[in-house]
Parts: sequence; structure tokens; C-alpha cells
Amino acid sequence: MDSFLILGGNSKLARTFNKIYKKKSFTLAKNECDITNTHDIETVLKHRSESYVVNCAAITDIDYCEQNKRECFEINTIAAKSIESTCKKYNKKFIQISSDYAVYPTNTYGLSKYVLERILDLDESLIIRTSFFDKNYFLVKNLINNNVTDAYENVFFNPISSVELVKQIYINRDVRGILNIFSSKKISKYQFAVKIAETFNINANLIKKHRFVNRDCSTLRPFNSYVKPDIKKNLDKDLRDFKIWLDKNN
Repeated sequence: MDSFLILGGNSKLARTFNKIYKKKSFTLAKNECDITNTHDIETVLKHRSESYVVNCAAITDIDYCEQNKRECFEINTIAAKSIESTCKKYNKKFIQISSDYAVYPTNTYGLSKYVLERILDLDESLIIRTSFFDKNYFLVKNLINNNVTDAYENVFFNPISSVELVKQIYINRDVRGILNIFSSKKISKYQFAVKIAETFNINANLIKKHRFVNRDCSTLRPFNSYVKPDIKKNLDKDLRDFKIWLDKNN
């Protein structure tokens, strides 16, 4: 049965998954299932019938992770391994969301995902490595609200929409190993902001070009987090499809 139990049910990706596959997914928030509590995980997985368990729960605030390293690893790394072990016990497929920051980690958040990818069983589980945007991603949110928006011309990535990502997770649910799901080409944050403005018919003069600098006493961030995709989406088409989806669902 292709039904999904989504942990981290209040996360952006979990909410999108539940909207698109409402009849095939069941979400649990932290107060319903704390992923750091092995008793919670055991109880939930023992009594739920879903065949797939998707872990969307994580600490993604880069600065918070840097200041709370132990908690970051407990949630982003150790808890995920515990979920995988329990999934095996109850014959469920485990799907873990990772990050582009895991490829060349420059901070604690990236390192927590890097280690995670190396302790999971790639012969049994699926790791989705990605970088996604939704309506609350700061460039999208600021521009669609017609706010002046700073965007870096020297920071590069290849993002994909949460809508397309969810669809690809569903399609590739039986794959094992690491799957890179991204847009097809490397793009700067500034170029991405311009594409958002074009897609949503927003005044591009709201976008202010800047150059990023890693400063002393701040969390290091990569200048380039582009990852070669296994499954890739044309970003222009993805943005158009994303706008259509937003118009229908908001």
C-alpha cells in the first residue's frame, strides 16, 4: 500500500506533501511523535499501517545549529538512525530528507546531514538530497509581498519547488540509496530572485544585488551548494507550475 507516514508534520515539506497526497499521507507533529523519544517512535510505527515513513523533522536554522551543536546532532542525525532501525523492525520503507549542505559541509548543520548520510543503510533506505523553496522561502515571500529584497550574486545553488519535490518523492518512493533532486542548472540567489520576479510579474527593481561575505563570529555558509542532480527539473517551468499551484491552493 503506497501510504506515507510523515514525521515532522508541521514542517513546510510535510504540509505540502499532505496537501498533494491527502488521501495517501498521515502527518504527525512533534507533540504527537517526538523523534528523539525512542518510545514514541516504537509506539507509533508499531500501530501505524503506512508502508513508507518520511522523516521531515529537523533543525534547519543554521545559526541555531551552530550554537546548539549537541541538539542539532541529536535531532538531525541520531534520531533519524533510530527511526530507520524501527522502520526495519516493522517492515516499513524509510525515506530521509537531507540537504545540499551535506555535500561539502561548512557548518554544524551541514555536518549533521553529512554524518547522517553515512550512518543510514543505503541498501534499504532512501535519502533525498535537495534544496527546496516554497511560498515562505525568504526570496519568494519578500518579492510576492512587494518588499525590497537583498539577493546575493555570488552564492550559487540549484533549488526545486516543494511541490515538485513532493511529487518526485512519491514517484521514487521505492528507490534506495541517495537521490539528488534539484533543478537542472546552477544559479545565483540574485538570478533566482529575478526569475521569481519574472514569473510572478513583480517589479525587478525591488531586488537589490549584493555580494556575500562570511564574517568573523558568524556561522560559515557555502558560496556554492550546487549539486549535480539525478532527477532534475527546468527551473523556469518549475516556477511557473509552482505559481499555478499557489494560485489554486491559497
